[in-house]
Amino acid sequence: MRKSLMLGLVVLVTLFSNINIQAQKNQKTNLIWIITDEHNIRTIGAYRDQLTPEQALLWGPKAFPDTPNLDALAKNGTIFNRMYCSAPVCSASRSSMFTGMYPVTLGIPNNSNTNGDGKYLKPDVTTIADVLSKAGYMTGYTGKWHLAESRDASGDKDHDEWWSPYPVGAPEDTYGFQDKRFMFNGGHEKYKGLDANGSPYFASKNVKLIGKDKYGQPLFEDAKYKNVKHTTDFLTDRALDFIDTNKSKPFYLVLSIPDPHTPDVVRAPYDTMYKGTVTQLPATYKTAYENKTNPDLPSWQKPDAKTKNETKLKNEIEQYFGMVKLIDDNLGRLVQKLKDDGVYENTIIVFSSDHGDLLGEHGRVNKGTIHEASSKIPFIVAQGATGKSPLIPRGKVINEAGNTTDWMPTFLKVLGVDCPKVAGRDLTPLLNKKPVNWNDVTFVKLGFYAAVTDQYKLVLAQKDVPWLLDIKADPTERINFINDSKYSAVIKKLAMELKGYMKNNKDKNEGVSKKLDELISK
Repeated sequence: MRKSLMLGLVVLVTLFSNINIQAQKNQKTNLIWIITDEHNIRTIGAYRDQLTPEQALLWGPKAFPDTPNLDALAKNGTIFNRMYCSAPVCSASRSSMFTGMYPVTLGIPNNSNTNGDGKYLKPDVTTIADVLSKAGYMTGYTGKWHLAESRDASGDKDHDEWWSPYPVGAPEDTYGFQDKRFMFNGGHEKYKGLDANGSPYFASKNVKLIGKDKYGQPLFEDAKYKNVKHTTDFLTDRALDFIDTNKSKPFYLVLSIPDPHTPDVVRAPYDTMYKGTVTQLPATYKTAYENKTNPDLPSWQKPDAKTKNETKLKNEIEQYFGMVKLIDDNLGRLVQKLKDDGVYENTIIVFSSDHGDLLGEHGRVNKGTIHEASSKIPFIVAQGATGKSPLIPRGKVINEAGNTTDWMPTFLKVLGVDCPKVAGRDLTPLLNKKPVNWNDVTFVKLGFYAAVTDQYKLVLAQKDVPWLLDIKADPTERINFINDSKYSAVIKKLAMELKGYMKNNKDKNEGVSKKLDELISK
């Protein structure tokens, strides 16, 4: 009798499991975007594999975090090796991700820093979440948003704890996300909590370890409550909850992790995991300081004011590695949840960032320049690991240039959902093979204008002479090839592309336009 009962239970469990998996196969494909903040591509193994050892190991032979989960994602899917942000700064880049429009068109050319400056995502702009909601998807967002205008008098989003933000004058607007309870506008506090009512809050810096939670992760308390976790852990928990609630229906989820952005600190044991590994700084660090008074160099080729103390910088980079490792471990948690719930093979996972971090290259940290470490971002896409005929090819590397503005039309095409007219272009033709006559160029703008291909960058700013970078001939990005006659055809083509970009986006910078005309006429 007991054996028959056990056999019956096994059959029942197997039946329900098969029903759940079959239901997933018969429904629309899920989509998860994991977006980090200020993420250097060299901290991901799969991207170091695309570089020479000299370029991959800038900080020492053992100076890199282990990223087995990201590397597995890349192996099971596709790496875009030339994905760039539309602007190497938070708000502008993020605005293009969700709308398929360039930041200048949206009125968000850079971060908002003055209250009332209007640099926020307006309620009349269609987002990918709006489109997917109408297509029958459950849409959710957990983490940093950075696209609402700060309510703080300073205009600084990081000074304004605002959960479930909305556009000015439109509290009913959700940006298309049906569940955004755990979306916050800005801030890089390292701990978040749930109070007695289950409402989220920015926890104190002074937290006390009280044990481990059901996931085996550290649980803390502060003066407010006893349910506090490191922000990366906390937000991943919320993503797991969302999957648990919505696994029986098609969903689109954004997990926006504010690390590895400054401040460069991370919880134990990640805070000591890479101690002593950074034994050197990039070669361009020294070069930048040697040329800091060179009048012929633009400001973006000179060191900033944050990198003078080499010992401090090395320690910060080691903490940064710890943040990346913690992110990778939490990616592993999310993948395991999808597998446990039987939805992994029917879910596309995207891992990317809003911009990079120079981490000492060119004597600089953070973002804001056209250099690879600042403007190039990780972009790994995969659907499951074993399913037949995945929508995303396995083990593929794409070297053509793309841009955050291209995300919305690309993923709507992958999901078979119609996309409204946007500025970005559908990159799905690159998933199979490079199509005939593909125009390999994309654009980056932040005070400067840049046309970017898989090899070249034409960079113009109103006060500087034009620059042409050749990242194959000079991966350090220190040499200006603008006056080299063998590049004349490349320069003319990219100048014409930039003119077209400015025209299409109604960008009327007369100084830059005049310089482009001069390059075209040569």
